[in-house]
Amino acid sequence: MNEVALKNDEYIVERAGKSVVAIIPKERYQSMKKKRDEFFRMVDEIREGMTAAEDSVIDTEIFTAVHTYRKKVSAISKKK
Repeated sequence: MNEVALKNDEYIVERAGKSVVAIIPKERYQSMKKKRDEFFRMVDEIREGMTAAEDSVIDTEIFTAVHTYRKKVSAISKKK
């Protein structure tokens, strides 16, 4: 754990060849949590603005938002 805390190393723990948990620095976790919370806040805003909309319209908007977010995160990750 010192390597994670002090050196910002990351580890994936596997069981039977499948990833089951990631050990990451606390700062990275907090950043990920903040982004996740912001994403769901935006989803709530979309839902509030579309209360009369059909579920399929809301689902499409959420899918688009998720796709856009993941594309943005992927582009940032590739730059590192």
